[in-house]
Amino acid sequence: MLTIVFGLLVLLITGWMWPGLPFAQNGKELAGGATGYARFLPGELFIREHLTNTDHTLKTNLQPAEPDDANIAQGEESLSESLGLWMLYALEKGDSGLFAQNVKVLQKHFYQNGWIVWKTGGDQPQVTTNALVDDLRIAEALYLAGEKWNEKSYIQMANEIADSIGKHQIRDGMPVDFYDRQHGVNSDTLTLSYLNAATLHKMREQGRIEEVLDGQASAFLQNLPTDNGFFPFSYHLPSKHFTYQREVNLIDQLYVALHRAQAGIASPELWAFLKEEFARRQLLFGRYDAVTKQPLVQYESPAVYGLAIETAIELGDADFAVELYERMIRKQIRRPESQLYGGYIDMSRMDTHSFDNLIPLLAERRLFNEGILQ
Repeated sequence: MLTIVFGLLVLLITGWMWPGLPFAQNGKELAGGATGYARFLPGELFIREHLTNTDHTLKTNLQPAEPDDANIAQGEESLSESLGLWMLYALEKGDSGLFAQNVKVLQKHFYQNGWIVWKTGGDQPQVTTNALVDDLRIAEALYLAGEKWNEKSYIQMANEIADSIGKHQIRDGMPVDFYDRQHGVNSDTLTLSYLNAATLHKMREQGRIEEVLDGQASAFLQNLPTDNGFFPFSYHLPSKHFTYQREVNLIDQLYVALHRAQAGIASPELWAFLKEEFARRQLLFGRYDAVTKQPLVQYESPAVYGLAIETAIELGDADFAVELYERMIRKQIRRPESQLYGGYIDMSRMDTHSFDNLIPLLAERRLFNEGILQ
């Protein structure tokens, strides 16, 4: 009995709490520059324990898989998407150690003179393309971290990413989806959810891209057309043609809305639809018919809720952000005794994707940082 009591006292003194419950991390810098205790959120615990490879890259899936398609990531393969989101989370948390660790991961596994492979790991040959959206996200994290912690090397890396984009991924004054390093060719299309105009603006402030590119990207994002309240999926530069999808993925729509909100641009038609749909059903489905606006699937996506929360924060819609959060965490394993505590798990397959855990975690941390959650 004395041994058990002594053990619990040691755990409490060292800043740890009963396994599975949110606990404090001693000595870390908090978001906003303060020092003290930054609480581990359940989602962070899950990612650290179940989605982290031994080399500190993040797994794409919980369950192992033998990759059989070079165009997708599976199992222990790691995405630049995941790395960028993990870096943004470290920044939001104020965890300079986690951020520095991920910069090392970036340099060792993804980074080649400003150009970033979109996935790494596994037995497949290394991919030869990048992804604009992931490069901009990583650059955003590096710029913000460089400013926050006065780390010039982070700014330098972000500038190198900007230089690579400026050299290889601009067509007709607009960025495009990817650059194939092996074949020396770039895309002729811009997927609209990729256009992070706020980060392009920061690149212009650093003198890495031309002012005209910054201005065109912002104007393009602001003047996007809609069809029945939904944004197009992509834009073909040579023909100047927008492509709409009959099956609307809310992830794509919300990324456009989030990037617009970050640039100070509202998306009233889409936002009204989301709020009306949530008020009617008390949930959001993952995909909708572009014409009827009826759901095409019966699943809910944790990432949809996470992106909607981030957009709500940017738009100052705190009440809706809380409603979305309360629905989102119903999809999360919140039982401390569970081996998978903190994860957003598809119980039918006992599997999950890194994206469906990182986006909700980032949104939850932002809710605390903004004082919307206490």
